[in-house]
Amino acid sequence: MAAIGLTTIYTGIKNDDGTTVVDAEKGLSEAGVYEVDANKANGNLGSKTANISGLSGTVAKISGNDEVVDVSNPPAAPTVAWDANLINYVVKEKILGRVSDGKGGYTDSITPVTCGMIIVSKSPITMKRIFWAFGAGVFTEAGQNVQTNTDSAQTRDDDNLTFTALNYDRFENKALYKVYHEDDPLFDEQAMFDTVFPGQTFFKSTASAGTGTGK
Repeated sequence: MAAIGLTTIYTGIKNDDGTTVVDAEKGLSEAGVYEVDANKANGNLGSKTANISGLSGTVAKISGNDEVVDVSNPPAAPTVAWDANLINYVVKEKILGRVSDGKGGYTDSITPVTCGMIIVSKSPITMKRIFWAFGAGVFTEAGQNVQTNTDSAQTRDDDNLTFTALNYDRFENKALYKVYHEDDPLFDEQAMFDTVFPGQTFFKSTASAGTGTGK
């Protein structure tokens, strides 16, 4: 669908039962959800792109009696190529499933860490938010291209991660993703955060006697 801009990205680590790890040490924050914002004080510099692919399977034609009689529509296989200027290094290591040695070093764990992810953009007409929500998936990092500075320029290398979506039992039919529209009169931001990040306390709507903190 049409969209304008990349507003922000939310993520959070999941327990084995699909709930969110609501713990600053074991998870990403005491609220369970972490926003990769553009606040230098938080160790972040925002995101450039979140290239979502595989939202639909590749349709295959079925032929019979010398004509196309049906189609086979395989399931979606979404991935997100995420290019961030800078992700807080502790958050990045955790969502990649790396384990701290307690001395500033991180190594890959035996099993990958499952995370949720919400990508936020806006409608080009109303400027209302659009949310691509993934309830479960795995982050990976293929490489790091470290280059020298020159006498006239700095050479930066971004944080480039790939998110591979998994089936999520809290979505209907264990779907791999959902798209939410703030324009929809039935949109419920509280319900969205509670579905994608069960147990989270990051977003609490005024209707829940709290303060909405999501953007």
